[in-house]
Amino acid sequence: MSPKLLPLVLIAVLISCSATGAAVAQNSGLVTLADDISLAVKPYVDAGDFMGVVAVQRGTEPALLLAFGQASVELGVDHGTDSVFMIGSVSKQFTAAAILLLEEAGLVDTSEAVSAYLPGFKPGVDMTLEQLLTHRAGVADIFSLPLFGSRAGRSADFSEVIQALNQADLTFPPGVSYAYSNGGYAVLAAIIEAASGLDYADYLRTRIFVPLGMTDSAHDQPGPARPGRVPGYQPWGVDALAPAELIAPAFTTGSGSLWSSGRDLLTWSNALYGGELLTGASLKKLSSDYGNGYGYGVSVFTRFDREVIGHDGRIWGYASDLARYIDDELNVVILSNVESVARDEIRLAVAAAVLGEPIPRPSAREFARAPLMPLSSLAGDYSFGPGFTVYVRESDERLLARANEGAYSELLPLANGDWFSRMLYQTVRFEIDKGQGADLLRWGTTDTAPVGQHQ
Repeated sequence: MSPKLLPLVLIAVLISCSATGAAVAQNSGLVTLADDISLAVKPYVDAGDFMGVVAVQRGTEPALLLAFGQASVELGVDHGTDSVFMIGSVSKQFTAAAILLLEEAGLVDTSEAVSAYLPGFKPGVDMTLEQLLTHRAGVADIFSLPLFGSRAGRSADFSEVIQALNQADLTFPPGVSYAYSNGGYAVLAAIIEAASGLDYADYLRTRIFVPLGMTDSAHDQPGPARPGRVPGYQPWGVDALAPAELIAPAFTTGSGSLWSSGRDLLTWSNALYGGELLTGASLKKLSSDYGNGYGYGVSVFTRFDREVIGHDGRIWGYASDLARYIDDELNVVILSNVESVARDEIRLAVAAAVLGEPIPRPSAREFARAPLMPLSSLAGDYSFGPGFTVYVRESDERLLARANEGAYSELLPLANGDWFSRMLYQTVRFEIDKGQGADLLRWGTTDTAPVGQHQ
């Protein structure tokens, strides 16, 4: 069934200041920066691909928080800078930090085998905590589990998820390769519970959130039940949004289950890299590159020729990004209640505005009024290699695509014959075989873009 379409409300940019006081509003430099950021973000707001909060802070300078668009489309309520969002995979660094806190307390050792803490998980398999932390353990991803697909992600107990991961085949022997795995971080959450004697939510609350004063942050049941929590939306049609149905927290515990705010994530980043939470040795473990540009729950990379440690997140109805520019002591937070990878372009534009780099502008695209070819000729299963299939389906005269057991994203026809996903912010191209139907799905438009073969 297609989600009910909602009219896109024309959104005005709302700028407000952090709790550091009126000095923020009176600081001409920050006001100019706010104008630059607002101008950079406006095209994505106007397109309906971003509503949310941008938060930036450099060193001990006052924080700047900007609110854009609506917290609730149905109620017509605008975002404030205190809006609280699901942060998806940005949660992984909290799980990694929790493991390191347990290691500092002598309760776990990241070099030891998982079986030392979870004896029933993959008995006889030589798999370490560090391999889980760095996605080199070969544990199946949550979204590839039949349990997830059969229940559409709507209901499960955490113990069921761990059991399903235990029963699933490894994607490769531990240590021989790399594959991003939400399942591996679920196992880490189970280890946190086993080693601490607390459930995952309570351990993070007592050891991280309360000590740091992160009052907006929690692992909790889905839905905006607490003050400040905002509902999530998914792009639909050319410029509309549809309410998102959240998945059960059991499927995302450890990997993507946390709620937080822009202010809290600034507090977190400053505390983490300022030595308030972890020892220097633990922070080095977390932020080192173990290959594939990944540390413990964080990506390690360069942007604008600067060293950056961060992570993005995308979960039903929400998109997020947290980046720490190390030498600049700069934090950039992007939080949206629109599940769109427009976030990737926004984070670049915001960082460029702060760092004085040229601000990239979004690509122009022209949507077609109707597809240039029958949808039935494009529907099918496209294999991108072992363990990765993109499923393309026709539904109510719309074209939808999903990878493995993930969520469907609508593909919209462009005037030049390509297709665009507002959710994934990606242009794709179908290649037609002898006029009979699509033979290949090119994920991108360049000759080097990944190609899936129609099965």
